[in-house]
Amino acid sequence: MMEQYINEEGKPVYKGVTAETQFSSDLFHKPEYQGIDDDENFAFHSELGSLTVVDRMTGFGFRDIETGYRSLDGKFWLASGGNDVRLAGCTTVGEAIIWVKTRANTCLGE
Repeated sequence: MMEQYINEEGKPVYKGVTAETQFSSDLFHKPEYQGIDDDENFAFHSELGSLTVVDRMTGFGFRDIETGYRSLDGKFWLASGGNDVRLAGCTTVGEAIIWVKTRANTCLGE
């Protein structure tokens, strides 16, 4: 059974998450620190790693939505170019992680 707790860094984290756990945009929270005023950040932290979504103004003068996945061993995948995993239609957490990895175009598990 999935359960949310606050870790030692003050972040909401879910335990009891598996690749088969039902995925929903409701799992994401809005971190306290949002960066630049019109940026929006969302995060889902679990025992499988972290999924993050950032809607931000790029250094090239246009807005972009990026989804990242950081595994527990520190590897990171980033899918930029309007990729928002919350809206992707994924049904499980495992599917959401694969969705990010297959669309990664900036960071590829390094």
